[in-house]
Amino acid sequence: MCGRYVLEDFEELSERLIQVPLRYGFQPRDTWNAAPTQILPVVVEGDGDWVVEGMQWGLIPKWTKPGERAKTAPINARAETLNERPMFRSLIKHRRCLVPASGFYEWQKRGGAKQPYYIRPRDGGLMFFAGLFDEAPGDQPDEPRRSYTIITTNANELMAPLHDRMPVVLEAVDYAEWLDRDETDPAPLERLLAPYPSEEMEAYPVSRAVNNIRHNDPSLIEPESE
Repeated sequence: MCGRYVLEDFEELSERLIQVPLRYGFQPRDTWNAAPTQILPVVVEGDGDWVVEGMQWGLIPKWTKPGERAKTAPINARAETLNERPMFRSLIKHRRCLVPASGFYEWQKRGGAKQPYYIRPRDGGLMFFAGLFDEAPGDQPDEPRRSYTIITTNANELMAPLHDRMPVVLEAVDYAEWLDRDETDPAPLERLLAPYPSEEMEAYPVSRAVNNIRHNDPSLIEPESE
């Protein structure tokens, strides 16, 4: 699964996507402990262009009424069952997004305790998770509640000792295909929802301070001895 992640260089996001516009009130900032319910940046296809929008992490179904708390707000969606669950079935056809991250955390069970690990690209650059987003009615007609979920797949060899799931990390050559709103058949996209190559990632233990979402500073991703 993916329950926390990092976006430590927002400027790089703009450079990677060639100055994509920013809208919907998201104030760009670095974060070392992105957590569910926070408003975080995602990339979507707008009217012919890509845009970065702030959305809540944790999918609020479109049938949720204004002011109503969602009965479920999944932060992850299993790649294998996207076409089976009503919450995701239409989104995989029409509402796909990219979730930018510098890396993500996972916890390894060790007896009665859990050791957090930080997983990131070996080259230290940004990666983009495959995601789905939705809109639910807001308190104002022109202010919908926009939210997203991160798609997960089976763990690769690097991740397997930590957890049996991992976020779907897309290759740069696949970004445009994933975001293309004209592609409404999910079948050709299934090949993209595979584990990212282990040799292109690294993982190392970090401080248990990441367990508390109030902690949000660069020390969270510093390596610790096991």
